[in-house]
Amino acid sequence: MDFIRKKITLYTDYYYNKNMKINFKELNIVTKILLIILLIFVIYFIVFSLIRPFSTTQTPMVEMMSQMMGSNFVNFSNSGSIISLIISFAVAIIVSFYLFSKEPRKLITKVSKQDQYQILKKVLSQDEKTTLDEIQKAGEITQDSLRFRLNWSKAKVSTILTSLDRKGLIQRERTGKTYKVYLQKQFKTV
Repeated sequence: MDFIRKKITLYTDYYYNKNMKINFKELNIVTKILLIILLIFVIYFIVFSLIRPFSTTQTPMVEMMSQMMGSNFVNFSNSGSIISLIISFAVAIIVSFYLFSKEPRKLITKVSKQDQYQILKKVLSQDEKTTLDEIQKAGEITQDSLRFRLNWSKAKVSTILTSLDRKGLIQRERTGKTYKVYLQKQFKTV
């Protein structure tokens, strides 16, 4: 039954919000952490490239020595890089508070039984749709009668009905050597 609810929620969201936007709060934790790390790097390089021309505090002697030693590393004693790091971490902390804050889940709007039924039918195979339509027309039907109406084999009808039963769309009740088949109560008035 959880499978059906997830599919209903997924298709309901798509059905009513065709221009869906990414909701960053619903991303998994690994994605959120990777997003924050990426944000730190991007902001650091942007701020560093903006501040670097204004904060050239390296002395010619230190610069000459670093060139002679063959090291071409960023001097972290430089105030520009420290300011860039502080700003990028501050922005990352603010964004992480936003991403990891708990907000009450919004209630799913009520979807009519007709809409639920139509959404569910989009997930099903053509044979399952045909079977559901026949069961809906009859209201209650035996598995043998369904087999004769659809002109399918016993195995095919049995397999499809088992699948629909597992998905929680129909109910089967043993009567003698066959089954009585009918829609779940929630879909009977559709």
